[in-house]
Amino acid sequence: MSGPDHKTPSAPGGVPFLTAELFSINAGPRPLFTDLTFSMAKGEHWLLTGAAGVGKSTLGKALCGLVFHRGALQIDYAPIKTPGDAVPKALFVDQWHHFKDHTGLSSGFYYQQRYNSQDAENAATLLEELLTAAPDAEAEAWDLLRALHVDHRAYASLVQLSSGEHKKLQLARAFISRPQLLVLDNPYLGLDAATCANLDKLFDSIAKHGTQLIIIADAAQLPQIITHVATLSAGALEIVPRAAYQLIHGSPSELPLKPIELPQQAPIETDFATFIRMSHVNVVYDGKKVLSGITWTVNKGERWWLKGHNGAGKSTLLSLVVGDNPQAYANEIYLFDKRRGTGESIWDLKRRIGYISPELHWYFDQQTSCADAIATGFFDTTGLYRTTSDEQKAIVDQWLEVFDLTTQRHRRLQDLSIGRQRLTLLARALVKNPPVLILDEPCQGLDEQQAAHFIRVVDELMTEERTLLYVSHRTDQLPQSIDHLLALDSGKIVENGPYNHKIKTVQR
Repeated sequence: MSGPDHKTPSAPGGVPFLTAELFSINAGPRPLFTDLTFSMAKGEHWLLTGAAGVGKSTLGKALCGLVFHRGALQIDYAPIKTPGDAVPKALFVDQWHHFKDHTGLSSGFYYQQRYNSQDAENAATLLEELLTAAPDAEAEAWDLLRALHVDHRAYASLVQLSSGEHKKLQLARAFISRPQLLVLDNPYLGLDAATCANLDKLFDSIAKHGTQLIIIADAAQLPQIITHVATLSAGALEIVPRAAYQLIHGSPSELPLKPIELPQQAPIETDFATFIRMSHVNVVYDGKKVLSGITWTVNKGERWWLKGHNGAGKSTLLSLVVGDNPQAYANEIYLFDKRRGTGESIWDLKRRIGYISPELHWYFDQQTSCADAIATGFFDTTGLYRTTSDEQKAIVDQWLEVFDLTTQRHRRLQDLSIGRQRLTLLARALVKNPPVLILDEPCQGLDEQQAAHFIRVVDELMTEERTLLYVSHRTDQLPQSIDHLLALDSGKIVENGPYNHKIKTVQR
């Protein structure tokens, strides 16, 4: 536990690598945690876990010198071998990859840019970006790209990468940098199962080169490299050896269920029979087919799981549906029983679709308050540019309550944890009670309890009239109401039809 007298279990020999005494950090005017005292021995690797919003990411950043703290922090770094060596002593890897264009600016990028291929030249390629971390290590760079199953995208512009491919680039940069302390915030976020399976080997490899790891993740995600589990809660840090943690906690227990009271809203629109009909749809960027020969029908009331490896084409497929991809007009696509390009506007489509995706989250206005961000769902904008009615404000209040966000209503998104930001944008997708929900990796950034609660909300919303498209790499985070499956591999359909959702297996 926290406090000066707490002795943290250490690796054999107990030689300290990192020691913190009376460690305190504020989140704005309020203390996030106060007077934490703990140590990490050489050779240890930690999983840092705890509920969303308790300060795990902030603590990780502080240990890497990125956040102001009070109290003492001593890290026994090895001497730098070569004067001017560019290898970082400590490296914090954020949940998302924030990249810049060729001019060194990041503000020029915008939501939907990924689908405008003419903008690709503004950004570096995946390989170019990776080699900025280690210019003389091209052979190792290729080894990492192969291990992360992204070598085939080495010359793709950063603009055109999927969220999972961006995560792979983040990880590759971290591994090739070989810092002495590496803090990874949710490294499994958005990764396909095959890549997750390879991460354990990559963790072992970097540890052999002298890197100590702190991995911020759910306790269900416990890599083999982990020696200790550090749980942050209510301003206290409890650190136990891996074996003791598993003995105490065993397999994940049933999470306490919060009652769900959905807002009372107007009936959903049901004036269509078929939501999607695609016939031999192709999407091409720079001469490469991203989607090939897609023929797919989604009828009203069906609930589809879209699966596939990172870069398989899932988000590109959805971009044709939500109106973000201009190549929709060059294909035979029908939405709500009408062919695209026959008179309907993008806003006609969006008003009947509730949507969330990692890209929408990346580019959403972080200065918007929690309540206003939810209200933008009424207008399908990423900022609140209209006045909400009293009825709309009342509905926003109800969704704040559903997701335990009432106390956060006036806080800006940038001041919320990633988990609370994601809950805000999930509420935004639901606020207008749309007949169609398109949820692309909706549980990214949520802790186990938040994810379980959200999935129950989705199942509660699934009346026979509502249609669902749901993207997830985790079978343990699928709504029970899923009844159809579309699987993509390299832009082609490999499975298409009814899905019997009986058994869930945990995949990172």
